Amino acid sequence: MTIRRQTDLVWHWLRAVLFYFVAAVVLGGCAAESPNPLAVERLNGTPPKQEGYSIQLDCSGILNGAFFPGGNEVTRPYMHPINFTGKWSMKHMERSQWYMATTAEKGARIDVVATMTRVVFDFWDYEFYDNPGKVSFQIDGKPLGTFDLARPGPDGLKFLNYQIATQKNTVATVTMILESGRVTMTGFLINTFDPKFPY
Repeated sequence: MTIRRQTDLVWHWLRAVLFYFVAAVVLGGCAAESPNPLAVERLNGTPPKQEGYSIQLDCSGILNGAFFPGGNEVTRPYMHPINFTGKWSMKHMERSQWYMATTAEKGARIDVVATMTRVVFDFWDYEFYDNPGKVSFQIDGKPLGTFDLARPGPDGLKFLNYQIATQKNTVATVTMILESGRVTMTGFLINTFDPKFPY
């Protein structure tokens, strides 16, 4: 084996070790992400501490039965956890390459369907859009209350984050419905169960 080939193998091995180390640190940090570092309104109790990792999602998803962006017809609605119903306007944010969603249609809704410990709804700064209104939340059809978006969060910041705990280890449906005014969403944080924990 030549010295060049040996050197290449060592570099490949070092890169692999570095990759797995970084992955372990990142996933370990996500698993330890309880309590959530976001300033949130907490609904439906405290989520369990035995969480696996967090998945951050933008506002792409199923929009009135078709995948957005792309427009492909969706024959299986469970192909994506985020489902928008109603008249939603989707905007691509060039800097982050994420989509945000806004609606002023009363009754427009978002359903998040997944096996999860909790989901966090991230709302845009209420001073950046007209007529921020009120939204209500449900879990599996059970009402959790109605909340005013035209106010700062508990930390005094203008971005509101609502966390809904599922209190179950099977599929849950968490719903947000616009009751009045306008709402602008920037994304979602879905937290999953630790598969090693004996539920």
